[in-house]
Amino acid sequence: MFRRARWVGLGLLVALGASLWLVLGIGAVPLSPVEVWKTLIHPNASADSTAHVILWELRLPRVLLAACVGGMLGMVGCAFQGLLRNPLADPYIVGVSSGAAVGAAAGVLLGWHTQGFTLGITGLAFACGLVVLMAIMALSRQNGALRIPTFLLMGVAVSASLWGVVTLLLVLAGEDLSRALYWLFGGLLNADWQRLEWVAVPAVVGGAVLMAQARALNLYTAGEETALHLGVSVERLKWSVLTAGSLMVAATVAVAGIIGFVGWMAPHLLRRGVGGDHRVLMPLSALGGALMLVWADTLARTLARPVELPVGVITALVGTPLFVWVMRAQAR
Repeated sequence: MFRRARWVGLGLLVALGASLWLVLGIGAVPLSPVEVWKTLIHPNASADSTAHVILWELRLPRVLLAACVGGMLGMVGCAFQGLLRNPLADPYIVGVSSGAAVGAAAGVLLGWHTQGFTLGITGLAFACGLVVLMAIMALSRQNGALRIPTFLLMGVAVSASLWGVVTLLLVLAGEDLSRALYWLFGGLLNADWQRLEWVAVPAVVGGAVLMAQARALNLYTAGEETALHLGVSVERLKWSVLTAGSLMVAATVAVAGIIGFVGWMAPHLLRRGVGGDHRVLMPLSALGGALMLVWADTLARTLARPVELPVGVITALVGTPLFVWVMRAQAR
């Protein structure tokens, strides 16, 4: 199984590298692979050229942000599936995304995007997501322990209430409705180097915490009692995975909105091929999620040109039939 995982990892790494190179040339102004390569290895040779501006100011930060967001969603989805012992769980199941959506919609309603505070909307979405996480965790504690079933129920209840708040904010948005909806459906239209730097810290810190808990997650999937007898600090595992994963989810919603199915599809499909060892499954899920979102975003910005589709629409159109197929296959 480890040998197969190495080959799968190598294949995903090569596919991701090749995809990044190819999609940089796709757009309203196509660039050949040779032009892309020359502009990348000589960034200062033609700083005023059209190819340099298109590549370094527009496409490269967007493609890298798509890979980063997709990788984060894939890794978090894998960790949450292991912690909840449910192969159909996704990163948005804990309700943090709804809190971040409230923050983003509120920022749009306040008109921050017209006042030059676009990053302020990102920060507000991130902060609201973390506040919701802390509230749900506080409500889910019983006798000093975090109960996973209670946590999920609280997450569903709080999420439903917050989506009511989001609906109210959308009604009040007026002419800014389309901007708010685009944020909620997911998109990378406003990608830039600043957003990429902003999301890099949660990606690195959260990813490191999740990988540190990979072995404990393997033991936890056999049950809490078994994990306790094998020396796993179950409560620390729950808090670490949920906190780190929610931190990463809040960051992705803050910079790219809500992008469904990527965090479920990547780990679920890879689990069938390489098994359930989280030490290899989580990094492979990150590569798979990055690969999926890079191509989904490329389709979103090119299919209906000059109109740009929300990337969440693309992932939903692909993910829904796949979800139905998986459920029918499991039923058979």
